[in-house]
Amino acid sequence: MDIKAVVFDLDGTLIGAKKPFSEIKSELRKKLVSLGIPQEYVGDLTPMYEGLIELSKKTGRPFEELYSILVELETKRMEGSFPFGGAREILEFLRGRGVKLAIMTRSSKKATMKALKAHNLGGYFDVISTRDDVPPGELKPNPGQLARILETLNVPPEKTFVVGDHGYDAIPAKELGALSVLVTDHDAGRMSFQVEADANFEVKNLHHLRKLFERLLSSYVVVPAYNEEKTLGSVLEELLRYFRKDEVIVINDGSRDRTEEIARSYGVHVLTHLVNRGLGGALGTGFAYAVRKKARLVLTFDADGQHLVGDALRVMKPVAEGWADFAVGSRLKGDTREMPLVKKFGNFVLDAVTAVFARKYVSDSQSGLRCLSGECVRKIRITCDRYAVSSEIIIEASKAGCKIVEVPIKAVYTEYSMKKGTNVLEGVKIALNLLFDKLR
Repeated sequence: MDIKAVVFDLDGTLIGAKKPFSEIKSELRKKLVSLGIPQEYVGDLTPMYEGLIELSKKTGRPFEELYSILVELETKRMEGSFPFGGAREILEFLRGRGVKLAIMTRSSKKATMKALKAHNLGGYFDVISTRDDVPPGELKPNPGQLARILETLNVPPEKTFVVGDHGYDAIPAKELGALSVLVTDHDAGRMSFQVEADANFEVKNLHHLRKLFERLLSSYVVVPAYNEEKTLGSVLEELLRYFRKDEVIVINDGSRDRTEEIARSYGVHVLTHLVNRGLGGALGTGFAYAVRKKARLVLTFDADGQHLVGDALRVMKPVAEGWADFAVGSRLKGDTREMPLVKKFGNFVLDAVTAVFARKYVSDSQSGLRCLSGECVRKIRITCDRYAVSSEIIIEASKAGCKIVEVPIKAVYTEYSMKKGTNVLEGVKIALNLLFDKLR
């Protein structure tokens, strides 16, 4: 993937502290009451910073007076802070890969700089953004804080990852179009409340985070293309939002139109078959190239425009996180309202035939949107040249012991894409070819 910047939350992500935020909040309330502020005015103070702004308005007390109490409590808390295991290693790894790094935190500047200095981490970051550096209305989960960071780094959101331990980190990333990772097992330093927010990826700790980035930074997209001049350009534009040009492999499978010319105009890697070898031949060529490049992840993506890049990222998730070897994007588990009945029936037949040989049922065995680990790709031997390859890959992967999972996706059906792929006659041919091939 084309990852140019990673923006880290600080507290609960890179560092932790023995004292939880719930205690800080309790101490803050006591100090505010000791100033003569009525208990009923103090309230819950969730979140604390915004709570103090409202309290200042209610009481007429200067905000700076109230805020200074919180800053001192936070700063003192950092005296007992510690870096989580793997913190320095992940920063070193990303720096070594030329990725720009930033901090985006709701902590005060004083507390943030004290923690970074104490653990000698400040030098890794190109930008350090605290709550004192942005107006209250821009502080995360609002997108303004992240937008300022990306403007300073001169990096587009699609080429940015936001790493944190809270929904407040995922929300601005999603709003701006950046990708997000939640670290789930860091309890020390976690905020005293939670919000529901879906991240693109999840990892347990920073050691797993490094493995995630190792896979993502060595991912390749195989795009089989046969006479796809009408749609290939728009497909490549979408893929290049998230992937580097040298990671996108277009297999020009003997096209007689401008497919090769269009692919080369986008600067992606193009492999050309002099004659049309079919989907199996194209995937075989793409897989072999990815193996030579020592790919950690291999994504297959149709050139006819029926896949969404957002779905591709979701299909990558289980393999990138390391708990699956092969993920199939299933149109049957997603929104099937646009899927023609004849395709549903044809897929059902082929799914059943595939399950007999694979000893595993996959609800959409003919899906062109898949993600495989590099190890799983190396275990697959493709012998079918044409559409039967979709079933063959599942059969080979299952026999090799690869863990296969399904991810719901939406297929975009157009008049053009409807003419592509399998029909009933093609489905019968595929089933017969599989039977003859696997019974030999």
